Amino acid sequence: MRRLMAVGLVLAWASLAMAAPKTIADIMLPCNPYYHVLSPDGTQLAVHCQGSEIHVLSVPAGKELASIPRERKANAVTYSPDGKWLAVGFGDGTVDLFPTAASGSAKSWKAGPRRIDQLYFFPDGKTLVVGPADEAARVWALGDTEKLLATLPFEFGGMNAAAVSPDGKTLVIAGDDTAVRFYDTTTWKKTSENREFLLESFALSYTPDGKQVLVGGADARITVLDAATAKRVRQAAPEDGYYIVELALQDKASRAAAIYVDDTGHKPAVARVWELGSAKSEALETHGTITGVNVVNGKLWVGSQQDKKLTLAEYE
Repeated sequence: MRRLMAVGLVLAWASLAMAAPKTIADIMLPCNPYYHVLSPDGTQLAVHCQGSEIHVLSVPAGKELASIPRERKANAVTYSPDGKWLAVGFGDGTVDLFPTAASGSAKSWKAGPRRIDQLYFFPDGKTLVVGPADEAARVWALGDTEKLLATLPFEFGGMNAAAVSPDGKTLVIAGDDTAVRFYDTTTWKKTSENREFLLESFALSYTPDGKQVLVGGADARITVLDAATAKRVRQAAPEDGYYIVELALQDKASRAAAIYVDDTGHKPAVARVWELGSAKSEALETHGTITGVNVVNGKLWVGSQQDKKLTLAEYE
């Protein structure tokens, strides 16, 4: 599983005018962070620590709301789109769903045969894609009793990234076997695929209109695919020695933020924002090592860390 480690600037495109970032919060963390995820409304922060424990903090106060000890070997974490649930995947193949409000009961089930590397919620929050290590992806319907809807295989390895179209009708998955596959979410039959990638893809994102899919990964460039045919539309030039680990696309804008990571692990992670139409880009100013990018209420929030202080900043 690829996560944030270090990065180089890859896209040598024209400068993009961006306003100075607005600091949302400076939060003192109880650990050295590996990466973080934010709740959709930006009121909670789940920090995956380098020691494998997880701390859930309030934003902006930084009050600890919950924690998961390192003994449980948490390995993946994400919020549901409505912010009501925090999903955590563990080393034994178990997935837990924790309610983010005071009311409600946690749920737990064996979601895969091995360590859970990836978790992805459908937009409606009622379906969860689970990626066990070196295994087929599992699609689970969430409810009083979790129901397995589909098992989506790879030629080898496991799932690295997933994304669902804005209308919820198509699921796209990238795996270790380098193929990017599209599935009908009614029948779970594969509708198309792209096999032009020579290396793994680690990040996927639909454009707001659902017509294109952005792909980033070990080939160190952003590729745009036609969502209807899975064919390549355009592609940025690669940068040897780097790979993309994360993409965040603003809901109502044609801007995407990408994080590029240095293969050697010697440089801090850096985010870069680019416009889909004009191919202009700009590196984002941050306050330290980037631990994640999220879209909150349609705006880009970037978290960066110095020692154990995490700064959340909003970019227009």
